[in-house]
Amino acid sequence: MKPIVDSRYDLEGTSILRLARLALLGKWLPLGNFRGGPGARCLAVLLLLHFLGRPLYAIHLRYGHRLQPLLRRLRRH
Repeated sequence: MKPIVDSRYDLEGTSILRLARLALLGKWLPLGNFRGGPGARCLAVLLLLHFLGRPLYAIHLRYGHRLQPLLRRLRRH
């Protein structure tokens, strides 16, 4: 059997797949706190943040001072 946690007691495996599986289970079998589960939009935002969050943060960290005019313009609209 494969261990569930690593040496730091963090859950192993792809968290996005695990959360999607729990969300589908919550839609079909509404039990406890997972009754209804998250919506598709919530899972899509989580998926985008999971895969694009680190690269976008690295870009913002390196070029944040140059991106300020663009970010201000985006906030206005």
